[in-house]
Amino acid sequence: MKTAFPYPILGGDIVLMVNEVWVDNIKLNLNLISDSERTVALHSIKREWNEIKVKVSVTGDADELVSGVWEDPTCIAMVRNRRTNVRLSFPLVREGQGRWGGELELRRSEHVDRCEIDALVVARVNGVNGRLIGRAESRWSADFEAKQPVRQRSIRMVWKDFPDHPALREFRDDPWILDAESGEPVLYLNSSLEGFRAVLENSSSPERKLVREVMATQIASEAWTAMFNAALYSSGVRDGEPEWPGGWHEEILRRMLPDFFPDISPDEALVELVGRRTTGESASDLHARLMHSATLHSKKQKTVASAARNLARMTDAKRDS
Repeated sequence: MKTAFPYPILGGDIVLMVNEVWVDNIKLNLNLISDSERTVALHSIKREWNEIKVKVSVTGDADELVSGVWEDPTCIAMVRNRRTNVRLSFPLVREGQGRWGGELELRRSEHVDRCEIDALVVARVNGVNGRLIGRAESRWSADFEAKQPVRQRSIRMVWKDFPDHPALREFRDDPWILDAESGEPVLYLNSSLEGFRAVLENSSSPERKLVREVMATQIASEAWTAMFNAALYSSGVRDGEPEWPGGWHEEILRRMLPDFFPDISPDEALVELVGRRTTGESASDLHARLMHSATLHSKKQKTVASAARNLARMTDAKRDS
């Protein structure tokens, strides 16, 4: 459930980017920094190292920051390592309206496995200093074990002409379908639908980009829903103890269950969910919780809100021209 604040907060996205990484003053190869995965892969540092410097930038909606009720908005980058229980904060420098930049320091003695990098925007609101008014839409991960900058496994997407494919012919009019029956899940996209592939693969204009982003988040939301249902039916309970299904099914459950029941452990949540599935109890409530979780993981709410704002701006710009 979305956190409620007793004061106004930013509605626009706060975007955190990692621009450069230096290991003991030696610049890391940019191929090990992935914007799409929000991950820095540090496995290649085989030698002893003392300090890693991460140069970051943060951007927000400049117009909203100027026109809002906030005073003196500032930005702080946060580093957290769950394994070592390290939490560090780094004030960033204002580089322009709605833009901040700075450098984070990771010391070898403080980090193992991976750490998360986040960004918070704070300001004075109604006379109170240090109030949180926004945070990064997506955190970054600095992974000390990863050889490639990949946060987690992704769904394989395959274009198919549904009418010409025996297993997909029954779904000839569907734009996409997820196969979660065997092995890793595969998302099939229907290339026979006129213009569908062009929309998803070509964002040559702002309008096409908006359509692509909204369509992509809808596909992602339905994929999360389908994978969760497949994972749930692969799990069970024996003698009051949850039977986790393993593999990607378990990964999906462990990522989504906290959205269903945030106040109990994953084991308790799985027992509760399997019990409700078996008895058919509160089916509408579970469906609402599943839609909420799929919305969170697909970032549908942010994408739709951002698309609506951008569409309004484009409409206003055309009217004024």
